[in-house]
Amino acid sequence: MAARKPVKATTRILSRGSVPSRKKAAPKSLFEALPVRTIAVIVGVAGLAALGVALLGPRRFRDDFVRPISAATLVPLAAAVAPQADKVWAETRPWRDQVARVLSSINTEDVRDLIAQRLTQWVDRFR
Repeated sequence: MAARKPVKATTRILSRGSVPSRKKAAPKSLFEALPVRTIAVIVGVAGLAALGVALLGPRRFRDDFVRPISAATLVPLAAAVAPQADKVWAETRPWRDQVARVLSSINTEDVRDLIAQRLTQWVDRFR
């Protein structure tokens, strides 16, 4: 029979009384913090956009990029919202008329004098 070689353990067995030593984590650098990285990315993107505008020119940038994007997004959105806005405006007409009547009835000389008198009394109370 062939003799077997003893197999070495790959992990070190700790003695009962010892505490495993923990390495201190290296302090994070300032640039690894999330807000600093986010600010750096925003500044970089803004710089690239400014460089693109400077190279193309503001008029060409507006004509080639801004207007087509706004036409593709804002015009269909306005077309979808306009009928609903008109409907809501028409439905709120009685309420708007009532609010206008209440405001016009409040805006009289007598009411303004009464409000000024009460405000003066209230201010005098705190003196």
